[in-house]
Amino acid sequence: MVSSLPPPPSSPEFPPAIMLAGEQARVLRTTDGLALEGLARLPSTASRAVVLCHPHPLYGGSMHNAIIVVITRALREAGGDEVGTLRFNYRGVQGSEGRYDDGQGEERDVLSAIDAVQRDLPEARVSVLGYSFGSWVGLRAAITHEAVDRVGLVAPAARIFKYPELASHRALPIEIVVGDHDQFVQVGDARALAERLGARITVIHGADHYFVKQRRVVADAIVPFLLGAR
Repeated sequence: MVSSLPPPPSSPEFPPAIMLAGEQARVLRTTDGLALEGLARLPSTASRAVVLCHPHPLYGGSMHNAIIVVITRALREAGGDEVGTLRFNYRGVQGSEGRYDDGQGEERDVLSAIDAVQRDLPEARVSVLGYSFGSWVGLRAAITHEAVDRVGLVAPAARIFKYPELASHRALPIEIVVGDHDQFVQVGDARALAERLGARITVIHGADHYFVKQRRVVADAIVPFLLGAR
């Protein structure tokens, strides 16, 4: 990490559970033996699948986070049965076994989700989408997994997390979406991160880290990329 996070609440408030049309409950197994809860919509006809990684679990992040839900819904609307989705809770979040592991175990959780998608849809191309903390663990997992061919980063908190260099890994198409009033990354820092990663960046004016009232704008900005349309 780059700088310290504020102390987490003793009892974080999680968003209400939302199951979208076509989703089914799914149990993911990690390589260290944990069972994670997830929601999957993986049609057999899908040629593209997207793994969605939620924000920080110690601050109320879960697979029901509003940004994650809105993007999941938008993917189904845009791609129909040609796209599958899998969102899940990291270890220690609500019904998932284990406990928070400072990003190390959570990276392993993302890899388990990618593996699950690949088992169901072995011919599908895989995108990873991460929001805030999820962009950090999602990118780190994605660059090591050969099934992934693109990564979307929403509000990458560059003031908090150190994003990996890609030189020692494989280059991937990456797209960043950030608000110009984000509390955890200034636009200049986000542009510097985009340049370092070789990423395209979209800046949403008037938006902070949480994109209240602009969540559909975020989805409209990132979904075409996740689907491989650009």
